[in-house]
Amino acid sequence: MMKLHKPFVPSVIVLLLVASSPLTALAQRFQTKQHSDRVDLVQDGQLVTSYQFQSGTKPILWPLIGPGQSRMSREYPMADSKDEERDHPHHRSLWMTFGEVNGFDFWAEGEGENKGRVVHKEIVSLKESESAASVTTRHEWQTKSGQVVLEEICRYAVVDSMNGSDDRVIDCEYILKHPEGSSGEPIHFGDTKEGMFAVRVPETMRADKSNGQILNSNGLLNAATWGRAAQWVDYAGKVTSDAKSDMGVAILTHPESFGSDGYWHVRTYGLFAHNPIGVSHFLEVNPTAVKKEGGYYLPSGTNMHLLYRVILHRDRWTLQDGIQKYEAFAKSKPQLN
Repeated sequence: MMKLHKPFVPSVIVLLLVASSPLTALAQRFQTKQHSDRVDLVQDGQLVTSYQFQSGTKPILWPLIGPGQSRMSREYPMADSKDEERDHPHHRSLWMTFGEVNGFDFWAEGEGENKGRVVHKEIVSLKESESAASVTTRHEWQTKSGQVVLEEICRYAVVDSMNGSDDRVIDCEYILKHPEGSSGEPIHFGDTKEGMFAVRVPETMRADKSNGQILNSNGLLNAATWGRAAQWVDYAGKVTSDAKSDMGVAILTHPESFGSDGYWHVRTYGLFAHNPIGVSHFLEVNPTAVKKEGGYYLPSGTNMHLLYRVILHRDRWTLQDGIQKYEAFAKSKPQLN
């Protein structure tokens, strides 16, 4: 009987085949996953948040998933959550809009002629590395008739906490600018409390009727934080009614962000937002404020650059916790030009 010989395969080829096998390839820590209606941002194989192309009248981040896979923003109105209040349907998880731009309201949702919408136009880039995953997109702020009032470049990035904790860290960066071919007239941002960068926390974290607590960088608590300037605000409490311990959502303003010393529109019912423009509505708690009027005219050829960090964390922050996290964020550099 003829003896059959096995074909010779050089060992280097075998090694290459093994190294390239999907069974042995190491998954990258931070990943993006694109879908027809969203981009998922993933850390260590777990979803942290999804950039939703459109929810109501704007793109949003939802859900926000913190340590232990805790869902850390209000589910309504994106999901049928029977245990949550049905107030303020425009409070959608995490978003960035404003109450008056050239006379149009981009904050509230409704049918009025003055209502605007922020429209997702395209994904500019998706990036992944061992320390971050990001999606950069382009938006148009449009009137009801489709007129483009403002163009926005937006970058959302899930980044490594760099401190050995299981914090989930989301950087949110925006450039607001004149649309291409605009008239050259300044864009007017009104003096309103309704804006700008915002999160709505779960019902069980509310500071008015649940066990929630609001703390700002000046040590003020709960209702006393409304209308005050601060480097950061932390909103903490139980994310479910039967939770054993507290979780927290913190928003930090970067020192290079436009209007970083602006006031906070933070409510004990679960909303907290940084407002870099409005002044007059907040004077009741800032009677000695030097500036008595807000609003801003964005000159042609210039832009408004905003940069925030959101940290989803365990327990309640102390002042020292916030100081340490803020100092680390302040050393980072904006990514959008």
